[in-house]
Amino acid sequence: MEHADFVTAWKEGQINVEVDRSKAIRVASSKMLPKRYRTAHTFWSWIWILSIPLGFAVGFMYKWWIGLLMVLFLTPMLSKSTKKSAMQFMIDHSLENPDFFTFAVNEEIISISEK
Repeated sequence: MEHADFVTAWKEGQINVEVDRSKAIRVASSKMLPKRYRTAHTFWSWIWILSIPLGFAVGFMYKWWIGLLMVLFLTPMLSKSTKKSAMQFMIDHSLENPDFFTFAVNEEIISISEK
């Protein structure tokens, strides 16, 4: 599939795009994406990682049950959201950049199927 066909089919909702999560996270952490995507991914990755000690700190300094809720619910939610956003970055940048689209398809980061 050519890039122009991909963009048109995506806009018209004619295709499904599956993204390999582990490859997307690796690419999102590399210099292959524009700075705005890398910065957003790095920021939310740090928020996710720092939510763990923050939850424990809140638990020890304020109320134990609030800290426990943060560690059990907020941290996994941030982790999942960070991974989903990395996957969405692959789609967004594939729509913007024909070279990246070719790379993503060849490396099987994204796979395209018709609805």
